[in-house]
Amino acid sequence: MADSRDVKRGIVGAIIFSIFVLAFFVLKPIIVPIIFGLLFAYIFNPLYKAIKPRLKIKGLAAFILVFLFIIVVAVPIVYLVPALVKQIFETYVLFQNFNFGEFFSNFIEGGVSPTLVASLNNIIGKFFSTSLAQFTNVLVNLPSLILQFIVFLFTFYFSIKDGDELREYISTLSPFSDATEKKFLKEFRGITNAIVFGQVFIGIVQGLAVGAGLFFLGVPKVLTLTFVASIVSMIPILGSWIVWFPTSLILLITGQTFSGIFLLLYGALFVSTIDNLLRPYILSRQSNLPVALSIIGTIGGLYFFGIAGLLLGPLVLAYVLIIIEFYQQGKLKDLFNK
Repeated sequence: MADSRDVKRGIVGAIIFSIFVLAFFVLKPIIVPIIFGLLFAYIFNPLYKAIKPRLKIKGLAAFILVFLFIIVVAVPIVYLVPALVKQIFETYVLFQNFNFGEFFSNFIEGGVSPTLVASLNNIIGKFFSTSLAQFTNVLVNLPSLILQFIVFLFTFYFSIKDGDELREYISTLSPFSDATEKKFLKEFRGITNAIVFGQVFIGIVQGLAVGAGLFFLGVPKVLTLTFVASIVSMIPILGSWIVWFPTSLILLITGQTFSGIFLLLYGALFVSTIDNLLRPYILSRQSNLPVALSIIGTIGGLYFFGIAGLLLGPLVLAYVLIIIEFYQQGKLKDLFNK
């Protein structure tokens, strides 16, 4: 009889395990849009709470918020992406026809070796060809991306509409103590705010600031340069200087002295100040995670999780520090004491 019960338990356990494995494979292709749906629901929750009391119906408030988000995202995509692709292609052709050997010979005696020029052409060519290939992949995978965007919107809508119920449900499933949950939640809020405002938002602001300066000076391909400046400003270690510094040098060398000096001072004194002052301030105010570990976590997260690693990388390291803190205090067992 005992053996029969053990067999039944084993079968039930195998069935339960198989169901969870199948659920994992079902969710795996759409896990990133689900994560972003939850993340955006958290980010826009204050706005939702401001709208809901006026409309009285939480479903309507959530729908209006999602609809506004679609409008804000869709309009730039429809109008700016075709222009951006065109400018990237034109910039690529421009660099292909650019004589770097003659360019460097203007300020380096004897010029530079043909090997170095060839390597520079190769690096630039790979950068632009990779960028164009990414846009091509987007077009090829458009049906899949649309489905993922629908999953994102679905998750976003229901997470923001039923956010309180979702938090209560997760809390009932959590094996951690109330104190541990509060610590984890506090760190999640801090890391999320730090990433969203300390990297993404400031990166976009820096990119737009660079773009405004380039537009003022009449520099061509402003849209492409603004896009590149925004992307590199979001990535730790890199920054908007990758765009404005070489552009200012090119302006100086081509005889546009005022524009070159203006852009150099504008980038160093204004654009860089946005990053150097605001980002450490936001990171230190929002999270207990040291800035160095936040940068390491972001870079590692990008390698391991992709774009979702911007948030997940630092968050994992923050949770590791919390567990280490409990261990140092001899309270490791309190992690699970409800």
